[in-house]
Amino acid sequence: MDVNPVHNNTVHVSVNHEQRDLSAKITGVTYNGKTKQILCDTGLLLFFGYEGNIPVARTKSDENGNFIVENLPPGYYNIRTQNEYGEIKFHYVKVLPGQDACQTIFV
Repeated sequence: MDVNPVHNNTVHVSVNHEQRDLSAKITGVTYNGKTKQILCDTGLLLFFGYEGNIPVARTKSDENGNFIVENLPPGYYNIRTQNEYGEIKFHYVKVLPGQDACQTIFV
């Protein structure tokens, strides 16, 4: 037991000036759901949350079926596509801060 305690009022504060980019990115490839062949020029709509009504991003797959959506805040997303029969397909993606998520899309 310390009978002569020392009272120290010193407070140390540390500030981290490092800025981190916490934005997320979703990449992937689009395929035909029946033939499993790569689909090019496929339109994709990205919605924030599982039941979003207003798209936060729109993109198309390139000639190799690849797509990318960058600079997204972390969260849950819903990617919607439509096949040649008019069926709307839903694909759910969770992205964490600074994460690059890859999603295979079957249309």
